[in-house]
Amino acid sequence: MSTPCEEIRPELEALLGAMTEGRLDADGKRRLAAILRDHPDARQFYLDYCQMHALLQSAHGVLQGLALPSPSRRRRLTWGAAAAAVLLLSGGVILVREKVRLDVDVASVRGAAWVVRGGSRVPLSESREMREGDRIVTGPESRTQVRTRDGSHITLLEKTDLQVGTRFELKEGAIRCDITPQPRPLVIATPHAEAMILGTSFDLSVGWNETRLRMLSGRVRFATEGQSVEVGPGETASASAAGLVRWLPVCSLDFTKLKELPPQMETGFCPSDIHLTPQRKVVPAPERVLLTDRGLTFGKPPGAEHGLIEARWKEEIGDDLILEAEVAAGEKWGLGISVSGNSFEGYRVFYAAIAGYPNGVAIDTIQPGEHLVFARDTRAIAFDKDHTLRVERRGARIRAWVDGQVWIDTEVTHPLPEDRKRTFALCNFGAYPVVRSLRVWKAAP
Repeated sequence: MSTPCEEIRPELEALLGAMTEGRLDADGKRRLAAILRDHPDARQFYLDYCQMHALLQSAHGVLQGLALPSPSRRRRLTWGAAAAAVLLLSGGVILVREKVRLDVDVASVRGAAWVVRGGSRVPLSESREMREGDRIVTGPESRTQVRTRDGSHITLLEKTDLQVGTRFELKEGAIRCDITPQPRPLVIATPHAEAMILGTSFDLSVGWNETRLRMLSGRVRFATEGQSVEVGPGETASASAAGLVRWLPVCSLDFTKLKELPPQMETGFCPSDIHLTPQRKVVPAPERVLLTDRGLTFGKPPGAEHGLIEARWKEEIGDDLILEAEVAAGEKWGLGISVSGNSFEGYRVFYAAIAGYPNGVAIDTIQPGEHLVFARDTRAIAFDKDHTLRVERRGARIRAWVDGQVWIDTEVTHPLPEDRKRTFALCNFGAYPVVRSLRVWKAAP
């Protein structure tokens, strides 16, 4: 167990002792929250303390002395939890009650959903009360919300498999959680990691050999074998066989609410007849990047020449990034998302709901005198529905998603110009998209 600084340790121990005994009043809760907010070492101590308490309760039931301890004994009881377990096993005088079952019921069901219990599968509409170990399975285009006794809500999105109980297990799919403050961490396990939740809102998903966590508010301890990170508001994290990565927010832009590009972005344009030649020149083109109440789009003045348009981030960000763009339904469109450089120097993941190249998804780069294509998936993208497009670069690996499904997962080692600025961009070469929002994260050091 980690050790907080001596200045706050006695007070922290007393507050935690009161919390586990159910004696923590409103002032005590506010003081505990302030300590955890201001002292990272206290947060780790709190997590370790709660985990130990939860493990003891899970293994041995609720431990209760024959009488409430006096104030002088509370610290001794706090540090004596492990000894209490030994006393229990050796037939001591500690009483054991049956393990408390977490009450979970179904608040709402939209679409097809089932509960799997004892080897049988029953439509969820026929079984609203959940039992320990039940699995809730949702079908395509389904959304189901469960509610716990303390007022927490967990929403299962489509094609999700969640086992409920004192410990939740997300086997596949995605959930959105709004968890009320917990006296001890609520644990949600996946095949790749564990999330220890104290009271927060977040998204958790399992798929493509990894688990992803996205924080909306609060903090979560995200752990896998030999590694753990504390993930805060706006941050995201991923866990897989390759390890644990924490991603820090760079920007979150809602283009439907903007009247002009943020000051961190700038525009660029190069005519199509020279953009692959040594003579190419990229010039500012603010008149070609437009913001409407539907989002960001591209265009050209009447009679103007055709070419590659981009809206790029000005600052150096680094090579390892995640970008996520929401594209609105409408006319046929094409959108490039560039990483490790702008649209003329970096790697581009080009999405196109059009016929012809790339007709789906392609990863390429354009350099003077050459256009190199590294990977393609020619499945059609429907232009008459909204889409979430996601690009991730981590080392040499580049992955491209469409609506939560990986379409391309490949390694690209082709060298890029050494003097380029390592940034990101959105670009277009015709068939203008409408981009509602853009969120970007960079890998934590």
